[in-house]
Amino acid sequence: MAGRTVLIQSKAHLSIQDGMLSVRTDRGATTLPLEEIWVVIVESHQTTLTTACLSKLNDAGIGVMICGDDHMPNGLLLPIGAHSRHAAIVEDQLTMTKPLTKQLWKRVVRAKILNQAAVLDELGLPSGTVRAFASDVLSGDTSNREGAAASAYFQVLIEHGTRRSSAYSSALDYGYGVLRAGIGRAAVGGGWLVSRGIHHHSVYNAFNLVDDLIEPFRPLVDLLVMTYHVTDPLTPQSKALLARVFEHVMVMDGKRCSCVQCIEVMFSSLRSAVLERNAGRLLLPRLDGLETVPIE
Repeated sequence: MAGRTVLIQSKAHLSIQDGMLSVRTDRGATTLPLEEIWVVIVESHQTTLTTACLSKLNDAGIGVMICGDDHMPNGLLLPIGAHSRHAAIVEDQLTMTKPLTKQLWKRVVRAKILNQAAVLDELGLPSGTVRAFASDVLSGDTSNREGAAASAYFQVLIEHGTRRSSAYSSALDYGYGVLRAGIGRAAVGGGWLVSRGIHHHSVYNAFNLVDDLIEPFRPLVDLLVMTYHVTDPLTPQSKALLARVFEHVMVMDGKRCSCVQCIEVMFSSLRSAVLERNAGRLLLPRLDGLETVPIE
């Protein structure tokens, strides 16, 4: 299964030949089979590539993320209608009832909170207060246990500052951006209408579904950042570390597998949940350490 993240941090030229991505720099050229690539992150503004190259990356179902002058993600290119059953999946998605979406969101929020508690456990920090919120999540999270849990969580996780203003903020934003690109790639590749969420419904957001389903995966980024003390200013090495988020193991339906596989299983199970009108069919990841799997 594809799982590599290609991070371009210095002057390079990208091209595709015989099903291989070629990255040519002043130090030579490196090639990688397209079938092994999950996302390409272009950070250097000295990188060049043709429209033909972008088109072939789209045909291969690969997401391309672009970074701005501040080297933080600011754009995402995804393939359109890559799934053979795209129309059928979208039609089913659009018929989801309000009770079903509210139950799906309840499962997402509960999984996120439990993973946040798992982060605190891994770091040897008190997790009881955060974990307790998981049992209080209502359908549609109408009492906003997600927000209450997040507030309690980050107060414990970040000793100095807040989620939005601390030495870790840029690292968290970068990691979330990479994760969002990968989940977006999987959603579009699976034929989903990403603008139609199960909870988020902003008309100004083209990725409402992605921003719903990213939530249980965010704590994996948190654990990476805090375990390796990734702080400002972000170095090329720390960004490379965060770009490998997809190679880390999570638990899905009792089985340990890569983050990439967890994302794919999540969307497959969401399809079953929608077709059967049964939120219980949605499978979500459980965080259990920072083990990585080799990408073959």
